Amino acid sequence: MKTLVITGGTGGLGSVVTKALIAGGYNCVVPYRTESEAQSLRNSLDPDRRSQLLLLEANLLDDSAWPEVFGNAKDFGEFYGLVHLLGGIKSFDPIVESEVKDFDFLMNLNLRSYYLASREAMKLLAGGSGGRIVGIASMQGIRPGAKHGGYGVAKAGVVALTSILADEGHEHGITANAIAPSIIDTPANREWGSAEDIKKWVTPQQIAEAIEHLLSDAGKAVNGSVIQAFGGVYF
Repeated sequence: MKTLVITGGTGGLGSVVTKALIAGGYNCVVPYRTESEAQSLRNSLDPDRRSQLLLLEANLLDDSAWPEVFGNAKDFGEFYGLVHLLGGIKSFDPIVESEVKDFDFLMNLNLRSYYLASREAMKLLAGGSGGRIVGIASMQGIRPGAKHGGYGVAKAGVVALTSILADEGHEHGITANAIAPSIIDTPANREWGSAEDIKKWVTPQQIAEAIEHLLSDAGKAVNGSVIQAFGGVYF
């Protein structure tokens, strides 16, 4: 059975993606920080599917965590790829009011983590029969705007890094692509969005379906692309 590492796999987006990929027949290695989210994910699976999930407690902002995560993935089945969902935003501030520590945090969370994860994935995949890397960019990484300084720069970096990974992986049969959503319809975002806003957002299930396609045999033809999943949001 093909094995994937899914970072951010217990969150509002990640839990939907992980369940979809397990249902699609993949083994999934999911690092986590929050025990309650990890157990919620496990309990949401059908009992006969739980053997396809390996939960690992890990701090993915610590460089030393990555080799262990991918070492476990290698032992869990035929390593096939990375789905990097880890990311987030901290605040919405104009550059002149922003804090350097917040900028650094956003770069580490959204971009540096993708670099570290994809580096480990490429090490395992380069000597095999190919595989897949899927990252999550953002509308702000393609159309950066005011008050999204650190986040927009980090997600633009995700777009650039995905292109580099695609070029470097091509000779090894490795594809790398990213999905750039606008606002994702998660429980956390629903806390501030209006009913009218939410209608325009992209659902986790829609993103999961795009990821499934990129991982599939049909998705092998797509490499170095950024899928713009903006839904009805334009700004």
